[in-house]
Amino acid sequence: MQEIYQFSYTETVNRAKTIDVIRFNDRHIPSAFFEIEHSTDIQNSLLKYFELQDFNADFYIVSDAYRRNKFNEIISRSVFKPIKERVKFKSYEALLIIYDKVFRQMQADAL
Repeated sequence: MQEIYQFSYTETVNRAKTIDVIRFNDRHIPSAFFEIEHSTDIQNSLLKYFELQDFNADFYIVSDAYRRNKFNEIISRSVFKPIKERVKFKSYEALLIIYDKVFRQMQADAL
């Protein structure tokens, strides 16, 4: 997409534009947000999610598995308590496994 849907107030949409990947539902409302944290600060992504917590959406941090401990340390801070249970950590490796399963299923369905 060149532009994301205008799903809320301009300020909120502008903040959402800084998210790496957004999945929208059929009504053009965000259903999931994904931040890819290869070398950047996980806390900044969690602050974005904190600001978007009023949406009924899932939040994901995607990174190398070795950064899971850092994620757990930051998400455990009291400031993030309102979103702690909604933010999930996914490693690159876990996503590759999911992708592989979906790809294989699509190949099998095509036969």
